[in-house]
Amino acid sequence: MRLFFVRHGETDANRVLQHGVDTPPHDAPVVFKHGDDTNVPLNPNGRKHAWDAAQNLPDDITRILASPLLRTRETAEIICEEKGIDKGVVAFREELREYHQGRLEGLSPEQKFAITGGEKEGSGLLCTYDYTEYGGDSWETIHKRLSSLLQGLRKEDKAAHVVCVTSGGVIRMAYKILFEAQAPGISAHILVKNGSVHEFRL
Repeated sequence: MRLFFVRHGETDANRVLQHGVDTPPHDAPVVFKHGDDTNVPLNPNGRKHAWDAAQNLPDDITRILASPLLRTRETAEIICEEKGIDKGVVAFREELREYHQGRLEGLSPEQKFAITGGEKEGSGLLCTYDYTEYGGDSWETIHKRLSSLLQGLRKEDKAAHVVCVTSGGVIRMAYKILFEAQAPGISAHILVKNGSVHEFRL
């Protein structure tokens, strides 16, 4: 099986929170501020990222799975438009949902410090985070649910081309699950840009 993990396009939350953004600012008003809900749609840059991702995917896609978050849903829909696929076939899977930081989600570093006193919650790059104290997720939770999805996919048609539209943290976890034994710490060394496509063989 050829398995493609696609990171969603840019959102204003990505830009304000400085989550891996490397594109110039867009001209539209920024609609996110620290402390807002991070479940927001793509911004103009993000829609272009989704279009670019579609160009880097095969035309004979067998299935499209996506996280139910707005940014991943919209990215998947744009991919469908570009590939001539009915948007109704996208299967939304909780296993692909990005980890949540609980009460710390969407906050600035200063706002987080006011709550945590500077105590670290682990590393997002190394997939060692634990936000359970603040009502969020731990890396173990994401590891377990993504492993379950991958195990299910391994039982499917070996000739299939499956696309999973998700977020950066989930893509890093996929690398950790699939390659950690051979390359410890690999998740910290992978560049996961908005709209990037990561191909695996199952």
